[in-house]
Amino acid sequence: MQERIEKAMLLAAGYGTRLKPLTDRTPKPLVPVAGRPMIEYALDKLRDYGIREIVINVSHLKSQLVKYFAAQKHFHVTISEEAEPLETGGGLKQAAAFLGNEAVFTINSDILSTDEGEPALSRLAQNWDDDNMDFLLLTQPKANAVGHDKGEDHLFAKPENTLEWNTADAPYIIAGFGIFHPRVLRDAPSGKFSVKALWLKALAQKRLFCLPHHGRWFQTGTLTDIQKTETELDGFKL
Repeated sequence: MQERIEKAMLLAAGYGTRLKPLTDRTPKPLVPVAGRPMIEYALDKLRDYGIREIVINVSHLKSQLVKYFAAQKHFHVTISEEAEPLETGGGLKQAAAFLGNEAVFTINSDILSTDEGEPALSRLAQNWDDDNMDFLLLTQPKANAVGHDKGEDHLFAKPENTLEWNTADAPYIIAGFGIFHPRVLRDAPSGKFSVKALWLKALAQKRLFCLPHHGRWFQTGTLTDIQKTETELDGFKL
């Protein structure tokens, strides 16, 4: 098993369509939540874990994100530019040359979470098995997932591939944090596609696993989600 994860990929290239009109002038990762750009909450978790190497994909209003990350002193940041957003899978493929040949964290830029006990990133790293896994995805009980609407999560988080499965907490949703190995990108197509295509392949090969999150979870994809997140976290330190 790999003792430490040394690099992270932040997914930040989307249009943020559901947050219009805010995202007409501000890239989604820089839209404020509780007074801070939403992406800073992910950066806090990476800093606490000890990550210093970050790859981030940018496209929509990318100059603002490039300027923002140029000011980040704690991290060494590599920018992966996309002429147009390539979706989650295409973004990973585009950045493959920057990711190396060891497992990396992946984090969606619109996720906020709290930890109960050991931090989620540490738990993911401790459960990563490089010989038998291509993906290890954090999950969250759907009943406690603020901002989750609908999706195909039931296809991926099952009793047979979810560590610490608890039937009382099911169904689970995919929580936007995970570890993956860049080897899955070798045969991936170029262009625009969802990472779910890679998940399905790994699932069929019994190389995709899930790990339930211990804590609260929020996806800030719409203005309503942001407002609900701010209300629920009022006075709570992330």
